[in-house]
Amino acid sequence: MQQLRDKMTGLIPEWRNEIHRLQVEHREAVVSQVSLGQLFKGLRGVNAIVCDTSYVDPVEGLFIRGIPVLELVNRSGEEVFYLLCTGEFPTADGLNELRESISSRRDVPEYVWKMIEAMPDNTHPMSLLSMAALAMQRESVFVKRYREGMKREDYWEATLEDAVTILARMPVIAAGIFRQKLRGKSRIEADTSKGFSENFAHMLGLGIEQPTFEEFVRQFVVVHSDHEGANASVLASRVVNSSLSDLYYSISGAMNCLAGPLHGLANQECLKFCMEIYRHFDKVPSDEQLAVFIQQQLDNRRVIPGFGHAVLRQADPRFTAMYQFGKRVFPDGEMFSVVDALQRVVPPLLIKQGKAKNPYPNIDGVSGCMLYHYGMTEMEFYTVMFSTSQILGICAQLIINRAIYSPLIRPKSVTTRWLNGYTIDHH
Repeated sequence: MQQLRDKMTGLIPEWRNEIHRLQVEHREAVVSQVSLGQLFKGLRGVNAIVCDTSYVDPVEGLFIRGIPVLELVNRSGEEVFYLLCTGEFPTADGLNELRESISSRRDVPEYVWKMIEAMPDNTHPMSLLSMAALAMQRESVFVKRYREGMKREDYWEATLEDAVTILARMPVIAAGIFRQKLRGKSRIEADTSKGFSENFAHMLGLGIEQPTFEEFVRQFVVVHSDHEGANASVLASRVVNSSLSDLYYSISGAMNCLAGPLHGLANQECLKFCMEIYRHFDKVPSDEQLAVFIQQQLDNRRVIPGFGHAVLRQADPRFTAMYQFGKRVFPDGEMFSVVDALQRVVPPLLIKQGKAKNPYPNIDGVSGCMLYHYGMTEMEFYTVMFSTSQILGICAQLIINRAIYSPLIRPKSVTTRWLNGYTIDHH
């Protein structure tokens, strides 16, 4: 990964100078205001985090380093990681070098497997993945070098070392959890000829008779790799890392957050809804039948899972990417056919209702159904798939944060009593 290290070594002084200039020239500039309502609504819409790796445009969707995500779906995990870290794609030599660095670190310590094997069979796979990340913390290069007196300007390099090891091992661990704990089968060894995404697909073992599974996982990894710096799981990792806790602690923290029902379980809820529809009609319904069913759900004030987005006001391009893949590869799949019908029927009904800010389908509306199509019926593993993909973006963001001297995240809290006095004084 020498080319990646060299590229970032050249870029980081520019980043540091730009941030220093902004703070000197515009320190008092107001970039956001916080209403009392936002305080009680999870700070929704408050500009509070700087993230250059990706952003979501309300109309055009997710951009990774300024590139629309739809233009990246056929890129490898390693290419996306390099892009996230530097804003550029690697050269052919740089890509091969990064792949070799990752491949050389794929051996998971035996104590990790023993820990996983020792846990009860009903332990949630996200718990196992989080514990595995914590268990490996003892090997952190950052901690070792910090204890040796590493200079602050070198924090990012030690974080990069930990990141490459984590990127190498976590797909192996995730696939091992799937095989051993959910399927009761032996692990599949990594294939040194395959890259991040393809190797993950290979080790899961679902593509033996489904050659398109590797292509699907590659696209799945890209669309889940990064999504700004303040979504719940990424923000959790940034808060942990801001205290100079190493990358292992930070990744574990992100996974613990992603496991929550309000964050990482959305695609499962969408799949369950599609299965409910299929069972209700005992087939894929016609658009007319489905419209009546959806209207009844809306009349009963039920939220239609898989539609809407906190920021987007148009169709989610990540949904578009996965939908186009499904339309090409398995257009007649049962669950995908339900998704296909929903994306036609639901938006007009939500628009007619007049309450939805975004009536269009999001990524969760299709990703779970596609995993199910490929035979991954164990829904509790879906967040592990999400986590393993998101590690690319988290690692890149935290490497950069250490490079630009990001401080401890420590906003001030106020009491309800103080707020009562504040609102009285300002009226």
